[in-house]
Amino acid sequence: MHDDTTLQIGFYQADRLESTADLLLDMSRHYNGANASSRETVHANLRDNILGADSGVQLVLACSADQVVGLACISLLYPAPKESAQLFMKELYVHSGWRNAGIGAALMRWIAAYAQHKGCSRFDWTVDADNTRALEFYRQLGASHVSDKLYFRFGVDALAALAGQG
Repeated sequence: MHDDTTLQIGFYQADRLESTADLLLDMSRHYNGANASSRETVHANLRDNILGADSGVQLVLACSADQVVGLACISLLYPAPKESAQLFMKELYVHSGWRNAGIGAALMRWIAAYAQHKGCSRFDWTVDADNTRALEFYRQLGASHVSDKLYFRFGVDALAALAGQG
């Protein structure tokens, strides 16, 4: 467990590019194992897509000294109830060497405060149904499981099929 007394949370700054790429490489290895992307691919995706003009997401970084140790990808979505915004979190990830140090909870608190500041009526995200650690983490924070909405997706082949229908 690391000492998080020097933890700083805020939006991405350009001087954090390399450390953010390192964290995303750790994430690729965590989720993909031997099929993880190369650092060059992760770096290019960060630079060209995540931080690109068409991205629509903001990166919230948790930093300890010069190292990015956690991140969240968030977006404000409109419309939401009563002409407000909805904050949607696409990703929450803490570096494998920094887990169980309160970083995920600190990121969630920061994001909740930001959502309130922006007048959001809610803060939503998805989680894999079999990710018991994440489910317990979110429940301990006081989040409620939404069961009256269904999540849909077009995968690669279905997306191509739909796009090809004129």
